[in-house]
Amino acid sequence: MLQLSRPITDPTADSPEATAVNSAADRRVAGEPTAATPVPLRRNTGFRMLWIGQVVSDTGTNAALIAYPLLILALTHSAALAGIVGTVRLVVQIVLGLPGGAVSDRFDRRLVMIASDSLRAAVLGLLAVLVLVHLVSWPVVMVVSVIDGAANVLFDPSASAALPAIVEDSQLEQAYAATEARGYAASLVGPALGGFLFGLGNSVPFVGDALSYLVSVGTVSRIRGRFRPERSGERKSLGHEVSEGLRLVWRSPLLRAVVLLAPLINFAFNGVIFTITVALRQHGISPGIIGLAQAGIAVGGLLGAVVAPRLQSRLPLWQMAIVMTVAATALFSVAALVLPSPLVALPVAITLVLAPAANAALFAAMLRIAPDDMRGRVTSTVIMAATGLAALSPLVAGLLLQNVSGRWAVGAFAAAIGVAAIMCIALPWLRDAEATAAAATDPAKAAPGVASG
Repeated sequence: MLQLSRPITDPTADSPEATAVNSAADRRVAGEPTAATPVPLRRNTGFRMLWIGQVVSDTGTNAALIAYPLLILALTHSAALAGIVGTVRLVVQIVLGLPGGAVSDRFDRRLVMIASDSLRAAVLGLLAVLVLVHLVSWPVVMVVSVIDGAANVLFDPSASAALPAIVEDSQLEQAYAATEARGYAASLVGPALGGFLFGLGNSVPFVGDALSYLVSVGTVSRIRGRFRPERSGERKSLGHEVSEGLRLVWRSPLLRAVVLLAPLINFAFNGVIFTITVALRQHGISPGIIGLAQAGIAVGGLLGAVVAPRLQSRLPLWQMAIVMTVAATALFSVAALVLPSPLVALPVAITLVLAPAANAALFAAMLRIAPDDMRGRVTSTVIMAATGLAALSPLVAGLLLQNVSGRWAVGAFAAAIGVAAIMCIALPWLRDAEATAAAATDPAKAAPGVASG
């Protein structure tokens, strides 16, 4: 087992509830026993503040994400250009992902979150003004989208790495399932809200997103605790610290299996969702209906977040991966036939039911594997690897939409996730890695034939 470092004391940790939570975290770090009954998440002020701020900002982000391609289409009438802008955003996030994780391991993670959302509020507000006064062009939209995405790669690893300082170790799966529910709830409301707001005016979704980041700044500022990791030894160069995170992920059989399989899965899901947005608009579907279709897709993920605890107790991660990828291959093929009807959201939504349970199990395992002063780098490494190929999905979707059709685009992404399904079934990577991890942490959970020594 890896030992965690004790974080540096934060003098702002003055509330009794925050003190109780942080003391429990300190006892975990020191290897001392904690209370049998941890503070419920609903009464944990730090977790509640983080959750509320993020459900608001995630809603604003989802509203803006559907507005970006709609604004590009309004300015240029080019689906390919809309895809290029989306791809550039994702590429920048990938390039900055690893340094972003290293930054979150160097500084107070709460302050990094506050600075990131302050920057996003400023640039989104500026974009809204430029749209309102008719001075916007597609390169400006791309620059704002890139800055928005870059700030996101600073915020996310900081928020993830800070979670063990906010909740008990035994609550990590529950906390991340609640985080998944928050994300899907925002995905449910955000696209519909974005389509509606875009119908009111091209600048309105970006005003809403800027305000949502200001709300997040306010709630994160109220979180009390110790969020600056203490590093043993001398500080090394940023590049060296990035490589430390890469090596740790590759040494973990479970995380190594995930980073080999997840890219195809995320490429397919992102590509299908992007294709639906642009294809429906090309066929004359109103922005409001497109938003409702995207919200319908999020219902599947929200339902999955609700049933995640039950699924986790019944299916190991590798079985969930097989069921999800096989079902997605079939259902994406159905979605290709349903386009251009907004009912295309239904088969895509069904595929998302297993995703929150799988993500929560992986997230908890990842935080337990990594020491405190490397959690940001491990998180960003896994996310970068899992989403790297997805950076190409808007570009691929846009080119297929421009030169063939939406049905062919969705069919291509169905084929991609079909390859992932074959890998899950034919290759023992994920199954063996999960069994080995279970044997290492609890020999009683080891699968037959897995050594427990």
